[in-house]
Amino acid sequence: CMENKEVIKVNALDLKSFDENRFNPKVVYESDNIKVILAYFKQGQFIPVHTPGVDVVLCILEGEAEVVAGDEKIVAKEKDLIIVPGGTKRGIRALRELTVLHIVQPPPSEEDHIEVHTKIAQGRFE
Repeated sequence: CMENKEVIKVNALDLKSFDENRFNPKVVYESDNIKVILAYFKQGQFIPVHTPGVDVVLCILEGEAEVVAGDEKIVAKEKDLIIVPGGTKRGIRALRELTVLHIVQPPPSEEDHIEVHTKIAQGRFE
């Protein structure tokens, strides 16, 4: 993909909106090296546990979440930062309304997300 050289400034509250059926990811920036997403979750919505080969940084901006990171289950609260290396399983479920800054490096491939799409379709977190 083309390298974007534009400076981007967004406010997570300005972009906040929800999807009734699943978590709502808003891609803020994507290059060959990195993908930056603001993700909005209603209580109970989730990104299912999966094991992509990419690093992820999760920063809880608002709310509270259950985060699976490797063998750990973490209750993550506002302003918590969780970094999960590539090849380590991860998933996140909103314990209450949730806003997460989600940075993935490098951007995930379609193969990385097969498990995500399958589990969302089945309504399975783990």
